[in-house]
Amino acid sequence: MTMPYDGRPRLAPERNDPTALSPEEFETDFCEALVSTLMATGIKPGPPAGLDHEKARLWHGTYLQYMSFFAWKFPSWLMSIASLCPYQDVRTEIIKDCVDEEVGDVDADGSCHIDVLYEEAAVCGVSREEILATEPTPPMIACILAWENMTRTLGWLPGFAAIAGLEIVNSEAAIKVRERFTSAAQVEQMAQDMGGQAFNEKLGLEQSQLKFLALHSYKDRFHGGGELRLLLKYANTRALQQEAVWAATTSAKIYGVHGLEVRRLADLAIGLGA
Repeated sequence: MTMPYDGRPRLAPERNDPTALSPEEFETDFCEALVSTLMATGIKPGPPAGLDHEKARLWHGTYLQYMSFFAWKFPSWLMSIASLCPYQDVRTEIIKDCVDEEVGDVDADGSCHIDVLYEEAAVCGVSREEILATEPTPPMIACILAWENMTRTLGWLPGFAAIAGLEIVNSEAAIKVRERFTSAAQVEQMAQDMGGQAFNEKLGLEQSQLKFLALHSYKDRFHGGGELRLLLKYANTRALQQEAVWAATTSAKIYGVHGLEVRRLADLAIGLGA
């Protein structure tokens, strides 16, 4: 146990549990569970098919309006985990991620990710002032509080698995798993729908005006890959490995509930659903 006054660097724990999976086996186990759980939620990227440009932009602007709660809280959850973790390399990875999220990302021309969200929503017709005046719905509040509890009440490693798993799902290792579960063509199509040319065409905007989804897909490959390596390093017992898988898949299910609610609200904004 880490004492509250002791923040000195620690060596990685020894791997002396004979029942633990090897790092390679655990990577496969973790990524397969995470990807299959997220795929089972049924969330589809981007606006519905068949919309004209005006409605597609309103849909996406509303989507960002309600995703702003998650985007704003995400770095706070990471910092909660860092406050519990005694390992400097984990804390360093988290800090790098939080700099992109809240300070400035060189791949976003120096803007932080939450500002990229506000700017993209404004291009789609939803102002920063409208977003700041928005209140989350009860299902969104329940999801946000679930993530809040996971990062504060679990140990640092399962908490890290829960939150980092949402980025790890876009890592190279997870993409390879998704290709096995579907196909390389379907994975490429998803990338297009998540901020590629197909996405730009749906909204009738230039790529330079739409950075949020594409930026996150790109950055998650790096942040997610680094986070996955750290999970493989520190999940040194079978119990920790199982707890990490449980936390990540539970978080993916929460993300599914949250994502479906955000899509429902975006649909309502353009007159779909009830």
